Amino acid sequence: MKKLHWLATIAAILISAPAMTGCSSPDTSPPPPTTGGTGTGGTGATGGSGGATGVQLQPPNTYTILSGADATPNSMPTPSGWMTGGCNTCHQANGEGFAQLAPEIRHTPVTYATWVVRNGRTWNGVATSMVAFPMSSADPKVLAISDADLTAVLTWLNTAPKPTTGAGLYKDFCGNCHGPMTGTGGIVPIKVVGLTRAAITQKVRMGEGTDPSMRNLYMPPHTTAELTDAELGMIMDYVMAAP
Repeated sequence: MKKLHWLATIAAILISAPAMTGCSSPDTSPPPPTTGGTGTGGTGATGGSGGATGVQLQPPNTYTILSGADATPNSMPTPSGWMTGGCNTCHQANGEGFAQLAPEIRHTPVTYATWVVRNGRTWNGVATSMVAFPMSSADPKVLAISDADLTAVLTWLNTAPKPTTGAGLYKDFCGNCHGPMTGTGGIVPIKVVGLTRAAITQKVRMGEGTDPSMRNLYMPPHTTAELTDAELGMIMDYVMAAP
């Protein structure tokens, strides 16, 4: 979320920096290269989000971008905070994301999304283009968003129409962490393809960890109100979950 009058400047400088996604970046991660690559990072077969070590990608190659039916506009009016905060400039009109700049942020758990907005995101201890937004500020150079406006924005994002296919639901709910197209690894180098349905269900419903700043050790939980059992089943079919 950024004002237009200074967004262009910081976007040019920070275009490869991580923005708000479904999971969180640790302050101690190495600086991202300009292209994605493979690696052995992550927490292995028994740690992190519960999958085997997968491919390590770096922003902006980690960004999931929704399009077409997967990014159907919300029938609810766009909240004023979405525009005045400049959220639409990075994340586009419907929260579908913008290639090379920012990922889609539809249907992000409210508690986690609120943490990101209030704390911002850092990479290797350096602030990124997703700066922290306080509730109020006397400094005109520091953008702020009230609790009421933030609640309205997150409600709007989370009531947007969901994708109706397993592939679309995976991208919307999982892609920004586990890989933008397939669950073989992304900004979180943890492969979720082929996990058992029980393991996936447990992680999705219970989450992982308590510190949103630690990417490989944190995953926000999703309730059945946010992601139904039927929708989760479609995602598990897409990632070829085992019985």
